[in-house]
Amino acid sequence: MKTVFKIFLITIACNLISCDQNDDVSTTVNKFTIDATDYDTPNAYIEFDEDNQDEINFFFTNGRMIDNVNNIPSSDGGIDDYHFSVNTTNFVFINIQDGANGNVLTPYPNIQVGNTYVGGASDSVILSGSIISLGYFSNGFEFGFGDENNTIMHAQNGNPNITINSYNFDTTTNTGTIDVDYTYNGITGHYDGTIGVILD
Repeated sequence: MKTVFKIFLITIACNLISCDQNDDVSTTVNKFTIDATDYDTPNAYIEFDEDNQDEINFFFTNGRMIDNVNNIPSSDGGIDDYHFSVNTTNFVFINIQDGANGNVLTPYPNIQVGNTYVGGASDSVILSGSIISLGYFSNGFEFGFGDENNTIMHAQNGNPNITINSYNFDTTTNTGTIDVDYTYNGITGHYDGTIGVILD
């Protein structure tokens, strides 16, 4: 009986630990600020593009995200690149392109501590909005896609800047940590913690 109880406790402990190495703890540090209002972003992701190795995508959010590898369509029939947990309300996406930064990502992915990278103006975005459920679950989270009708765009013009204060990544386990500061049309943001990885 004691053995069964120990296995039960271990199972509960494993379920409480995030599968994508994200912090998932709301703090006053991991956030972006708009007009003196803070928006928590306790989770971070980096997307490495295995096919097109000339860009890296940074994501900071208060929810979870996964790559839509199964090409599950949204209600309008479109195929979104990513899906988000339905509790997501704050989201930052910064697209870093190699050519726009003087080919600094070569050899890919060459993220350098101390560098400030210029994000792509047309692809990067900071927003607060809501998620429409698709009715499927992964790792205990329900996922969906962004509701463009209810989403408030806080920035999508001009070029964001992201400064890498520290960065550690293990390519064997796909785990690591990152400390960054970013600015975007007067919006300021910071993240310091673990990172999840999306391999496209």
